[in-house]
Amino acid sequence: MVSEGSWKDYGLNISSRQVGFSVFKNAAENAMYKICKNFKPNNKNLKYLITDSKGKILNNSHDLVILIKNTNWKKL
Repeated sequence: MVSEGSWKDYGLNISSRQVGFSVFKNAAENAMYKICKNFKPNNKNLKYLITDSKGKILNNSHDLVILIKNTNWKKL
């Protein structure tokens, strides 16, 4: 996606609670969205989630493949 020009950059955030893959449209902005894996979620469906730039959960699932397939990427 970076080579296609739809993403400017991406990054990984790793902590003891979660791993996140952030997607940036502009280098000076916050991430457009972030795909996260929670290591110890309070709810089974919050194991994998996609959040927007403000941290609002856009989609969640217990399975990463299901999360990726069920996300409307054109709306992001």
